Amino acid sequence: MRGIVLLGQGELEIREFPDPVPGPQEVVVRVKTAAICGSDIHMYHAPKRQDGKSGLIAGHEPAGVVERIGEGVTLVKPGDRVSVYHYIGCGKCKNCLAGFWQWCPQTKGLGAHVNGADADFVLVKEQNCYVLPEELSFIDGSFMACAAGTTYSALMKLQPSGASTIAVIGLGPVGLCGVAMSKAMGAHVVAIGRRKIRLDLARQLGADAVIDVATSDAYAEVRRLVPEGVDLVYETSGAIEAHQLMVQILKPGGKACVVAGRGPEPGINAGALIGRQLTIMGSFVLPIWMVAEMAAFIVRHKIRFDRMVTHRFRIDQAKEAFELFDSGECGKVIFEF
Repeated sequence: MRGIVLLGQGELEIREFPDPVPGPQEVVVRVKTAAICGSDIHMYHAPKRQDGKSGLIAGHEPAGVVERIGEGVTLVKPGDRVSVYHYIGCGKCKNCLAGFWQWCPQTKGLGAHVNGADADFVLVKEQNCYVLPEELSFIDGSFMACAAGTTYSALMKLQPSGASTIAVIGLGPVGLCGVAMSKAMGAHVVAIGRRKIRLDLARQLGADAVIDVATSDAYAEVRRLVPEGVDLVYETSGAIEAHQLMVQILKPGGKACVVAGRGPEPGINAGALIGRQLTIMGSFVLPIWMVAEMAAFIVRHKIRFDRMVTHRFRIDQAKEAFELFDSGECGKVIFEF
């Protein structure tokens, strides 16, 4: 089979690998769609690794069809359409038993610790497969694997509703999911970004107001639209300036959830947190127990993730796909097999 290997420093290769063979409780999924994530871009530009792991297949946002099953598999069968959860826990620790596999001390992530999903096939535990309802497409399944999952988990912490105004900062695929899902929950949405194509997508997804930080003062614009400040902020960009803006635009008692960061940065204004009694939370992907709940939400609200996909590529166009996504001049970028 073919697989994409990220070498670092902006280089990648498409290599041939043996087709995976499932062991006990393992499943081989024939990949139908696999999406590029912002974290893949970090790996794409990382220094070339010296630990031998540069040979791993990249990617962690797959959906596909169960091809083969190993001994003892009971949760799925060949032919099932599935979305694949991308963290593999030990299954025994406190976090795994609570459904938070991403916090397992021994957790392994697709594309980071074991071969990932940007390939013809991916090998996973049967518990990592969620059978897609007929209403959901493979593209929906790829979004569920990361971008939509990250967003749903964060929004469950914020609880947007028809009584709230939420600012979504950063309009990459995760932010666009924030726009669509917040609208589905009834919230008034202010979308804040800088790329025209993504600002346009936010409008198409129902944002009530769109602010281009490249041409306007975002703080002044938010205060013009919502003089008292917004109830909620969903911060997806990871930029230092965005974290500062997040605090500035929240109303007293407001809440924010952050899902992206770029390492050490100047501290957030503690005086503002205290004086205005703000709540700032972090959120990291989606716990496995929440996947079925998210899928039901997507079906119920008829959310169309395919509207966020602007470019589709074959695996042999990997270099072009990664360069495009890295530029930011796109929505979601998908590999189709």
